[in-house]
Amino acid sequence: MISRFLQGPSKVENWDSIMTPEAKYLPDISSLRYPKTSQTECQLSKLVIGKLNGGMGTSMGCLGPKSLIDVRDNKNFLDLIKEQIENLNEEWDQKIPLLLMNSFYTHQKTQDHLNSSEFSSEIISFQQNKFPRLYSENLTPLTPDKFDDQAFYPPGHGDFYQCIWKQGILQKLIDAGREILFISNADNLGAVVDPVILNYMDEFNIPFLMEMTAKTPADIKGGTLYQQDGKIKLLEIARVPDEKIDEFCDMSKFKVFNTNNIWINLVALYNRLKKDSLELNILVNRKNIKGTPILQLETAIGSGFECFDGAVGLSVSRERFLPVKKTDDLLLVRSNLFTLNKGTLTRNPQRKSNALPAIQLGDFLQNIENFQNSFPIIPDLLELEELKVKGTVRFEGEAYLKGKVCLKGLSKPLTLSSGVVITDETRQA
Repeated sequence: MISRFLQGPSKVENWDSIMTPEAKYLPDISSLRYPKTSQTECQLSKLVIGKLNGGMGTSMGCLGPKSLIDVRDNKNFLDLIKEQIENLNEEWDQKIPLLLMNSFYTHQKTQDHLNSSEFSSEIISFQQNKFPRLYSENLTPLTPDKFDDQAFYPPGHGDFYQCIWKQGILQKLIDAGREILFISNADNLGAVVDPVILNYMDEFNIPFLMEMTAKTPADIKGGTLYQQDGKIKLLEIARVPDEKIDEFCDMSKFKVFNTNNIWINLVALYNRLKKDSLELNILVNRKNIKGTPILQLETAIGSGFECFDGAVGLSVSRERFLPVKKTDDLLLVRSNLFTLNKGTLTRNPQRKSNALPAIQLGDFLQNIENFQNSFPIIPDLLELEELKVKGTVRFEGEAYLKGKVCLKGLSKPLTLSSGVVITDETRQA
């Protein structure tokens, strides 16, 4: 990885010749055929569901695995994932296995949680590799005698391919008849099994499929797909020429981005890895550890796209991309904008707007303890367009937020009484 890092990212050449992919390379999910019941039953018997579970909840002030944060109804991400699979197993008389890639940060606590509850099918939970961080100035490794566990890091979810190959997991899955993997981030509550996509993978023997969805202003730096010389390729911002960054971020040329919902034909992956390891793009993450500038070299699972002839993108609804990265997102998924049924969140049809409200809770409420103290009951958000919170704000009970709302508790805390209705208004303490 170091030698490839020193070579630097290869910038896209002939920028003017690249274009948004044609429909045959990036079809819309609405154009795909819905399978017969007998087909779905057979295809589910080939499926394994994977989740990338290496992340911590530090962005929300939590010390443990992010997947163990309560999302809704006293259920965490892992609980909801298991419930979704249990529902599939029961409905279709299946034993779909769950594949979890953990980091050394999350592995033990994940195992402890899994051991505390039952599950009807197999859970294959494994730990990804542990690499040493590097000094920025000379690229030598940090040592644990000086930095303890901070000397190490998990090298990104692109590590998945080598892990399941080296640990024998890929061979085990194929031997068990599991030929198709659907893998996604553990915190993406929209990443549920879709029989239409599963059928598309199976019927056309697609080796690698990346779900793409429409960009919003929040996603302008996300990886996208482009077409050049009759081939479809993955484009990350690191490969964009400096003078073309604005064009890359603009939503007119590149209209979709990578959701990190990935479907992989495991037999195709096995045959590819037999030849050689995958050449994945190197991502550079620069940090300061105990005042020391360091860097860590990572890879992403989506970079596997260009390693397979016949890889395709699929344009999907935004409902398949519902990540919870901050408490802003947590407020939305805990609210009446969604209903929860058998582990799956669905939009509340009573909301008239297709778009979700824009939420900015401010720094204080990014800590989950502060968030939960401030929102003992989640407000009614059905008619909300935008919520901005600055400082310390606390709701004493039920509330109704409508239109564009701004709440300020800067000089002193703003307390809102139970039953309050706020419509297109700024309130401050």
